[in-house]
Amino acid sequence: MLFVQHKRNKLRMSSTSSFQEIAFKAELDRHVDPECEHQARILCGEDPTTRVAVVEELRNIIYKRGECHPPRMDDAFLLRFLRARHFILARAHRLMVRYCKFREQNLHLWRDVYWYGLTRLGNIFEGVLFDRPDVGRLIICRLGKWDPDILPVEDIIRGCLLFLEVGIMQPKLQVLGGTAMIDCAGIGMKHVRQLTPSIATQAMNVMGITFPIHQRGVHVVNCSRLFEKLFNVFKRLAPSEDIWKKVYFHGYDYDSLHRYIDPECLPKRYGGRREPVSLKEWLTKIKYYKNKQFDEDLRTLGYAIDE
Repeated sequence: MLFVQHKRNKLRMSSTSSFQEIAFKAELDRHVDPECEHQARILCGEDPTTRVAVVEELRNIIYKRGECHPPRMDDAFLLRFLRARHFILARAHRLMVRYCKFREQNLHLWRDVYWYGLTRLGNIFEGVLFDRPDVGRLIICRLGKWDPDILPVEDIIRGCLLFLEVGIMQPKLQVLGGTAMIDCAGIGMKHVRQLTPSIATQAMNVMGITFPIHQRGVHVVNCSRLFEKLFNVFKRLAPSEDIWKKVYFHGYDYDSLHRYIDPECLPKRYGGRREPVSLKEWLTKIKYYKNKQFDEDLRTLGYAIDE
């Protein structure tokens, strides 16, 4: 009986491992399948028959107004901004301007940063490779796992940015968007002292104000009332109130979290059914499966790559 159970467990582990390996390979997939086209219509207001013309119109607006100088102007790059703003040209252009301005003002967050070197962040960031239309990609920041004595706070922002920049290369994630979780377990005063207004502003910009991703929500868990009040102080720094409408505090109540995120999408530690993937493991697999196009895309954005 024990032998049979052991065999079943091995098969289950093998099946999970195989699924994750397929998911890792798909992280660099630029293919748009029929299901993605269908979801793009529903979630992004995208019409395949007019897509090329709308992209060209956005390009013309950027050139005509001259308010920003994007690192790329190809169709694939511009398309992610349109998808993030429901194919509304004016909103997509404003997002592009904010994105470029943020890059210009925070060059230290990516210029000459060796992307694979951010594996040093270990499991501070995690992702769940189970993307659904109602949740998108779930990204988790476990702030308590960060040691400020070893890693500068800027590395936290760099890690989040890289997670997003690489993820958004996938058309599927451009369409589905993402959901963020901030796990405050283990946070102490040495962490709080690092959260200056400048860092808070950078974090809010990355979470959705300047980045071309459909932000579905930010969920804060394992958070005391004191820390919730600290978050509320940061509201004054946000240029738009819209971002705060999507921030939810759950304290230590996972049942509250489950009302917004199906346990099917969550790691087991939050009452879910999934195995999370650390930033370190994810980047290691990306490096293994990456191609010349990936290198060129990151080089264009300013990251240092393998020579």
